[in-house]
Amino acid sequence: MDDLLYASNSPSHLQAFEDTLGKRFSIELMGQAHWYLSSRITQEANFNISIDQSRYCLSVVKRYLDTAGCPKINRIHSSPLPAEFISSADDCSTNQEAVRTLEERFNIAYDSCVGALIYLAQTRPDIAFSVNKLAKFSRSPGIKHFKAVLHLLRYLRDNTYLGLRYFSNVNDSPIYKSLRDNKINETGLLLAYSDSSWHDDVDSGRSTGGYLISYMGGIVDHSSNMPGPVALSSAEAEYNEACLATMALAHIQLFQIELENEQVDAASITNLSLVISC
Repeated sequence: MDDLLYASNSPSHLQAFEDTLGKRFSIELMGQAHWYLSSRITQEANFNISIDQSRYCLSVVKRYLDTAGCPKINRIHSSPLPAEFISSADDCSTNQEAVRTLEERFNIAYDSCVGALIYLAQTRPDIAFSVNKLAKFSRSPGIKHFKAVLHLLRYLRDNTYLGLRYFSNVNDSPIYKSLRDNKINETGLLLAYSDSSWHDDVDSGRSTGGYLISYMGGIVDHSSNMPGPVALSSAEAEYNEACLATMALAHIQLFQIELENEQVDAASITNLSLVISC
């Protein structure tokens, strides 16, 4: 038995799909979706749609933080990582025995915890950078990495009910309000932001970049990454990440065209909007 989530802006198409499927298979129609793959879907009266993984987030915190072998800290954590945290292989454990000792001390299976956080990051772009950095050391994490994971778990404890929201009127979204405040007159529904550091990875000299792609005012794709080339300047680092963001944006637009059953050709990829933060 499988679950199926389907959507359309045409009631007649929905009805035809259900009738066709019902003739071939024995199905049970559950009505409007409220949960899917541990994600809660909320449709508001004004047709804004929100998606969050708050229940999954609570289970992650309960599983890894509430049972952690460390003092309870009740102060509010407003950032996913400590301000002074710098990810480095120099802080890794020297061998697997040292890793097991730390896992017993903190009562946390590091790789399992990071894997759970990777899934949570689907609807939590705010932790994508942190999870990306911590995942690099899943093989041999050191005490500094365990403490950073604990900090991230406490941040999730204090900021559990965040998620994604898509707006029936994009002018109501914070993204487009921010653009107007900065006198950027953008009317397209598909929009990308990109930004990059320069030379921040102390192990390789590479630059950490990231992008957010929004549709109807909500994030549909995001990434925190380190492009392969070692940038020789901050400008090159920005261009490298802008290139990745534009490629991802083009793929999203092609997918949108396919969903709308339009003809795909080179001329279809137009009006791509990218905001580069420098």
